[in-house]
Amino acid sequence: MNPKTIRFYEDQGLIAPKRADSESWFSTSKNRVFGPEDLSRLDFVKKARELDFSIKEIQSVLDYYDQGPACGCGSRTRVDELIERKLVEVQQLKQSLQELEKKLIDIRVNNAAIASRLAGVPHEPEGEFLIADYILPASTEEKNKA
Repeated sequence: MNPKTIRFYEDQGLIAPKRADSESWFSTSKNRVFGPEDLSRLDFVKKARELDFSIKEIQSVLDYYDQGPACGCGSRTRVDELIERKLVEVQQLKQSLQELEKKLIDIRVNNAAIASRLAGVPHEPEGEFLIADYILPASTEEKNKA
């Protein structure tokens, strides 16, 4: 993981590694010391971000984890809730993308019909069509011709 990303997660309060009391010739600040718990949290944050969870959502899970029973099992329900919500979002996005795909295919049919009409009249100027015509869906009649 990129050090800049780790610092960002630390600034957001997702991790809080301990600081070592060591100074070197190039640094006067305390170095971060990551224990197993910190590495586990970083791993969780990384995986949650890959699933497109927001920082706020991740923080809520970590809060449940920190405030819940020592086993950490209190946060499992919260993770399940977030996963269910994310699945609904993905399904809605999928439906929107399918609708967009249908519109784009329909517009492509319209453009093919326009090109076909222009090809049939060799000296016909393209000016007969407005630019907006190129992003209109094909009419049912044009779809049947194409």
